[in-house]
Amino acid sequence: MNIKHHPTDQTLMEYASGRMSQAMELLVATHMTLCPKCREKVAEFEALGGAALETANVMSMNTHALDHVMAMIERETANENVVFSEIPFIRRVAVGESITGSAIPSVPRPLANLLPDDVLSLEDIPWKSLAPGVKHYQLKSIESKGTVRLMKIAPGVSIPDHGHHGHEMTLLLKGSYIDEIGRFRAGDVADLGNDVDHQPIADTAEECICLIATDAPMKFNRLLPKLLQPFIGI
Repeated sequence: MNIKHHPTDQTLMEYASGRMSQAMELLVATHMTLCPKCREKVAEFEALGGAALETANVMSMNTHALDHVMAMIERETANENVVFSEIPFIRRVAVGESITGSAIPSVPRPLANLLPDDVLSLEDIPWKSLAPGVKHYQLKSIESKGTVRLMKIAPGVSIPDHGHHGHEMTLLLKGSYIDEIGRFRAGDVADLGNDVDHQPIADTAEECICLIATDAPMKFNRLLPKLLQPFIGI
């Protein structure tokens, strides 16, 4: 798989540190299933974060640290029901085993875990019509301030020209599209902020299927999409 567009280093660092919404985390984990390069980068960021935390912990030790630890142990001995705080971050979306080859033969595991059991391929997804030539499937089991959905775009069809009120990431799972930024194919990620306007169009004879995560609604530039936005929920 020849992946040319990746999440930014800032996005990968946010993923590694656990500071990312579950919707964005799902998309990055799905991309990492397809991209060994980003898996390696995240592993490096996690290692750097662990080393930095260890250094910070050592530097913060003072003469009262041992007394504090011993007091905690004594309280635990006296009361077996004491419950200490959980680790602040537990990965909510597991990265699947690497998928190799030029195409995605099935649904990558991080995404598959949130789909109905009878969905074995991208074609099995219970699509709903969103607009002429555009279908979608919203993942409702994700807790997020934004949305995460799958979208299927027919050949030659474009998404209305729009910008973003926040962060938007799109992972291509099948086919391709082209916009003002470039051409995106299976495995590629468009990692966009609120300073980018674009109009993706499925540019081959093959339908385009992608996973889209946002943390705020899209900002459409034309009147009709703006009027329809409250009804279609994007």
